[in-house]
Order: sequence, then C-alpha cells, then structure tokens
Amino acid sequence: MQYAAFMWRRHRWAEIYSLLAFAVLVLVAALAGFDTWLTRVAVGVAGGAIAGSAATDYRVLAKTSDGLVLFRASKVRQYAVELQERLDAKTSLQRVGGTMLAAEWQVGQRSFSVAKSSEGSMAAIASD
Repeated sequence: MQYAAFMWRRHRWAEIYSLLAFAVLVLVAALAGFDTWLTRVAVGVAGGAIAGSAATDYRVLAKTSDGLVLFRASKVRQYAVELQERLDAKTSLQRVGGTMLAAEWQVGQRSFSVAKSSEGSMAAIASD
C-alpha cells in the first residue's frame, strides 16, 4: 500500500436521526424517573451521538500497486476492516470544498468528508 486516507459520509437524514434519538431518550429518561434535566439531556446526547455514528459510513481509500481500493472502515478506530470494491483507474478524485476540520472530496460519483489528518494522503492519491 502506498497511501491510505480515512473518510466518511453521512446518511442524508443522519442529523434527523440524531435529533429524534435525542428527543426520545430525553423523554424516556424523564419517564424512567431521572430527576435532573442535566441527566436527561446527557442521556439524550449520548443516544444522539450513537445514532449519528450508526448513520455514518466510514471508508478507507487506499492507493496500492494494483490501483485504488475502497475498504469499509471501523466506526471506532481508523483502519480498514473489509474490502468493498476496486475502483477503476479512471475514477476521478477531486477536492470540492471543506472546513477547518475536514475537506470534502468527490470520489467518482460519491462525496466524502476527509479528516485533515488524511488530507495529505488523499492529495497524494489524487495526484498520481
């Protein structure tokens, strides 16, 4: 493997799932007898974070001697766990935007967020 970049994309309704999980768990915590609002909100935030993570696809794009390979990645740690597909040699890789924390990259027809820690690897993969 020459380069590898960790990236992710969220389901289009991931934010809605997170908000609904938050609201439902705050209600459940209130019905279960949690007395303080701080505790109820903490339970809701934890549930919202779990729902957001569940609605996110994590991937590792690797440049190998055989070409580009896309792997499914772990939700907890940044490593590849399963081969998803081998990408065509003509697959376009293009940076299309970003923020202070992550860059947006177009990989073929799909859009992914790439952490700043992987952006150098992604740029090296795209330049080859």
